[in-house]
Amino acid sequence: MVKILDCTLRDGGYYTDWHFSNLLVEKYFQSISKLPVDEVEVGYVSDNQKGNSGLYYHLNKTHLKNLKQRLRNNQKICCMINAKEIKNHKDLIKLLSKFEGTIDVVRFAVDPLKIDFYLNIIRKTKKKIKKINFRINLMYLSKWFKDINFANKIINKCKSDIKEIALVDSYGSLQPLQVFNFFKKIVSQNKNTLIGCHFHNNCGLALANTLSAIEAGCRSADSTLKGMGRGAGNAETELLLSILKPTKISLSSYEFDETLEKFQDLKNKLNWGSSFSYSLSAVRGFSQSEMMDLLQKRRLDSSVALKTISSKLKNNKTINFKKLEKLNFLKKNNPILIGGSPSFLQNGRDFLKNLKSEIPIFLSGSNAFQNYANLNIKVKNKIILILSGSEMKKIKLINNKNFMKRFKIDYFVVEEDFYTNSLKKFNKNIIFSKSTAFNPLHLTGKLLINLKIKNLTLAFFDGDFNSEKGRAVMNETKESLDMLKGKIRIQTFTQSFLPVKQINLWNNDKFLHTN
Repeated sequence: MVKILDCTLRDGGYYTDWHFSNLLVEKYFQSISKLPVDEVEVGYVSDNQKGNSGLYYHLNKTHLKNLKQRLRNNQKICCMINAKEIKNHKDLIKLLSKFEGTIDVVRFAVDPLKIDFYLNIIRKTKKKIKKINFRINLMYLSKWFKDINFANKIINKCKSDIKEIALVDSYGSLQPLQVFNFFKKIVSQNKNTLIGCHFHNNCGLALANTLSAIEAGCRSADSTLKGMGRGAGNAETELLLSILKPTKISLSSYEFDETLEKFQDLKNKLNWGSSFSYSLSAVRGFSQSEMMDLLQKRRLDSSVALKTISSKLKNNKTINFKKLEKLNFLKKNNPILIGGSPSFLQNGRDFLKNLKSEIPIFLSGSNAFQNYANLNIKVKNKIILILSGSEMKKIKLINNKNFMKRFKIDYFVVEEDFYTNSLKKFNKNIIFSKSTAFNPLHLTGKLLINLKIKNLTLAFFDGDFNSEKGRAVMNETKESLDMLKGKIRIQTFTQSFLPVKQINLWNNDKFLHTN
């Protein structure tokens, strides 16, 4: 009989940054403990102190014990370890030593080309950590499924240290017949290793591929409630169970439906699942993590994301600008970058009225612009509007030929890949950037560095802590700050989620009229 491993909280955390409400978790465990699910992967264990990832990325012993008590005695509790965070066996021993007796299984998602490095770490760790079972998820199956010899070579390397291996269709591009033929061969040739599977749903085939792998002899399958998972998500646990183990489902349909409704609400909000964008990018050989990054963090709609993911510019760390000389006036007075927080609408009027007219202002995108427009205030300052990624499409008024005059916009910074004819009338006032959907802080910082300007002051970067997308943007902005460190001095006038020095807003005669 095939084992079912539900990894809803671990894989679903890519959409919530591993923040889950107590109510959702309670509903989840009430259901999962009564379902014929054999193993439950509840998140990550990690010592990484960077970022805003929630409890289910930084699981502690106390919370894990509590979660384990909610499961049946015959259900195993699993955690994932981010292999990229582990540099040597000492790191891993230090991390896991406190979890012996609490965690049953830890899994590592590993690139087959790096298998020797991680096997060496696991081998040394197992000498000290004896009560935890170690497993590996082998990534990028679609890249090597046609090479059976390669697959067998990797599995043979693992045999002495790893007894169970899940093969992962990272790109979600495989089809059921391909899956069946591959697993039929690989299972028959590796009878002493338990072969599992983990399919992504980019093409809407995760469930079909999982069933094909099982029919071919696969003995363990990963799935999630409502298919919740990174990018397009995974095979749906509820559907897999209804097909494979219908007679073993003991909880009432009403009770389970109530749990599924909670996850459906989350799906409606976060919009994971197969789509044209995820499918086409998968078939073209791009991972869903890349597509998810473009859609969620970098503010792109699906059509623009498809264009971007094929662009040679998407990973370009060096940015060139055209017509940058138009902004030479920035060298005279250090500029201010205004974020998209609602506090700008609430407090911006007094701020702008008191700001010296020679201080240039960057608006960070559509939210900052909308708040500025709603203030309906006339200023003499030079205003530069940052339009990265799909931000331009969010400003409907930009199609008005009097847009610049009406809103006193002096210049635009536009990414060349996303320039459209609707901006043609503003060409004289556009600075073009050879970047792709860059975070506004990153883009502004790079622009100032190119001009040899060493200071930037922020305002109204409060952050959105209440939404998953808001937290994702906050993380990306923090990453942008890290990339600019040592190259430009950044401080803030207003309270900010960014770890930068705050200077007094109303007692600063360099920027404001104080007398």
